[in-house]
This record gives sequence, C-alpha cells and structure tokens, in this order.
Amino acid sequence: MRVIDGLQHMSHADAPAAHPVPVSELVTGIARDWPTERLTLGDLMEALGARGYGVLIVLFALPNLLPVYIPGLSPIFGVPLMIICAQLACGLPTPKLPALLTRRSMRRADLRLIALKALPWLQRVERYVKPRPSWLTTRTGERMMGAYGVVLAAIVCVPLPFTNGPPSLACLIMAIGLMEEDTRTILGGALFGVFSIFVGLSIIGSVGWMLAAGFAWLFGLG
Repeated sequence: MRVIDGLQHMSHADAPAAHPVPVSELVTGIARDWPTERLTLGDLMEALGARGYGVLIVLFALPNLLPVYIPGLSPIFGVPLMIICAQLACGLPTPKLPALLTRRSMRRADLRLIALKALPWLQRVERYVKPRPSWLTTRTGERMMGAYGVVLAAIVCVPLPFTNGPPSLACLIMAIGLMEEDTRTILGGALFGVFSIFVGLSIIGSVGWMLAAGFAWLFGLG
C-alpha cells in the first residue's frame, strides 16, 4: 500500500474516534505530499483508507467545482461518482470501482489545482456541519441518498458548461452530511440538488432544441 508521510497518522492515530479529520485536510495532504508525479484513482481510494462512501463521493465531486470549464473532465469523475452512488443505493457494504477506472491516472499538479480552487467550497460546508441524526442518517436514508445521487451524477456526466458544478456541489453537501450524520446538511444538499437538476435539464433541453433546429434548417425540414 502506498503511504504518504504523516497522512495515515493524521487520519487515524491523531483523530478522535468521534470526530475524524475533515476531508478537506485529507485531500490537501494528499495533493501536497504525494510522492510521484502521477496518481491513479485507485491510489487515491487506497490513501484515503476505509472512510466509506461519503469521502469517495466528495473526492469525485470536487474536480467539477473548479471555476472554469475543462472539456472532458466531467465524465472522468462523473462516471465513478455515478457508480459509487449506485452501490450506495444498492446497500453494498463497501464501495468498489472496476479496474478500468481505478487505473485511470492524473498528474499530481492537477490534483493540487483541484485542491487549491475547489476546496473552499468543501470548507464552507464543513464549517456548519455537526451531528443531527434522524431517519435520513439511517441505512434506509443512505440508500435513498444513493439513488438521488445517481440522478445528479448522470447530469454531471453531460459534457456541457454549467451542467457539472451544481449537481456535484449537491452531492458533496449530502456526502458531508452523510459522514457527520447531519440531517440539516443532507436536506440542504437535497434541496440544492433539485435546483441543479432544473438548471441542468434546462441547459440540456436548450442545447437539444438548438441542435434540432439547426439540423432542420440545414436539411430543409423546417
């Protein structure tokens, strides 16, 4: 197993059992201390350890919160996000990704850019989170969140500007609520997800309508 100096100690030995180290600190530590120039998704999952579904959802949502649109980025992280959410919805005890995805790699510099630009969103959410359990934080609630996350992740995968960030942020907020058993945070993420679905479908529908109109004009079907 690949070990980053101090990361495992920070994430396990130094953290009180009732309040694990925030995900923002773990991601920052990985981006800063990773020993090689490239790292795979499998490496990231291994380095983060057995922290469950929540941290993986956060991990795959973060890159799509960059303030710029990077063509092709959304499916790279949107597909694993959808798979993880589907596994949560199915009630699998631990998340897994197919080898085809875990072998996909990225530059350490790209991860540092993601950490620098996107982590303020994560830290804003973490600032207001505290344990507020309810039926939403039970196994049934988690499975419902997973099913909802599949819908959001499907919109994330659409390679169009402004369809990726809002649903990714909704997934991130719900995932943090899941890890901290915070009902209010989960509900906040779910409500923001409704807004993001509306925005995403509106953009997809508008682009589809323009493409249909363009083809109709081009081939004289109008």
